[in-house]
Amino acid sequence: MILLLAAPAVRAEPSATAERLPMPIRATLFDVPRPTAPVRDTVIAGPGPGSARISSIGESDRYPINDGSGATIAVDVSSTCEQTCTNADPQAIANLVGTFLHGPEVTLLTVQLVTPFQLGFDCGFDAQACYYSSENRIVISGNEETAPDRASRDFVLAHEYGHHVAQHRDLPAPFPTAIDWGTERWASTHRVCEGFRDGHYFPGGEGGHYYEDPGEAFAEAFAFNRFPDAAVRWAWASSLRPNAVSQRALQRDVLQPWVGRHTYTISGRVPRSGAVVKTIPTPNDGMVSIGPVGDRGRGYEVTIHNDAGKLLRSSRQGVSFYHRLDYTVCGQPKLRVAVRPLGGPGRKFTLTVQRP
Repeated sequence: MILLLAAPAVRAEPSATAERLPMPIRATLFDVPRPTAPVRDTVIAGPGPGSARISSIGESDRYPINDGSGATIAVDVSSTCEQTCTNADPQAIANLVGTFLHGPEVTLLTVQLVTPFQLGFDCGFDAQACYYSSENRIVISGNEETAPDRASRDFVLAHEYGHHVAQHRDLPAPFPTAIDWGTERWASTHRVCEGFRDGHYFPGGEGGHYYEDPGEAFAEAFAFNRFPDAAVRWAWASSLRPNAVSQRALQRDVLQPWVGRHTYTISGRVPRSGAVVKTIPTPNDGMVSIGPVGDRGRGYEVTIHNDAGKLLRSSRQGVSFYHRLDYTVCGQPKLRVAVRPLGGPGRKFTLTVQRP
């Protein structure tokens, strides 16, 4: 529920509910360290030889995750892994998943334990695991092995579960899927939109841009949230490195997912001269819409400015088919909306604001 507080001339907007990192944008923040190990994993969205094979597997047994919720996950152990793997206990895997931050998406998960040789065919011969997004399936080794970057199998499994979380979270327009971009509050805190806009990040860039893919950085941050003392070197840009602010945002995205834009109103009377100016906090990136505007008969003009006063949108141009102003927030912590007279003063106005 959004509370509207009484104030002169306008009703105040809801208070901000997310934090942005107070850092200047410098090119070095987006620099990616030279990788010292092969890529950790792959995210596989479409059909392929591996997905065809795992799709042919019959129904897997389900195991309780023992977190007190009664939830279960499916765990499948390949027949070869049953004979040769050294640590392929399905219940132990389920118990571990139960210690991860999760929401109802946990019940959709299947974990498939395979031999290292099978893992190469399913995920790629350099990968430690993979996530089949269309199958809600993690494929990982049935052996307890340490990756070249010193990540334990438990850490790698947590990384994959981060992809599973993002697969089941929404983002506001005009952004792509969270599995490529990272979840809403986390991505806003880490200024993913700015990094993408300036050509530093490649959402979904699993091929040649693995360490410039914010979706992979989100999954790694999720693993660090579970294993904060892991002996794993951060391999992504320093601007995406986990910190107390962004880990709080990540936790909220998991436990209280972003479900849509907030809607509220600002209202008052058109002034005789000058403008009524209202500040709109924009803690999350995404499209902000304000309306109705665009009709001179309403007796006012609406403009959107950044915090420094630069004009971003005006009802004199750029009005959508629905007679509203749309502006995509990309790193701005607040916007300013100005209502100026076009006709006689004193006419009442009411504007509906939608923000991420």
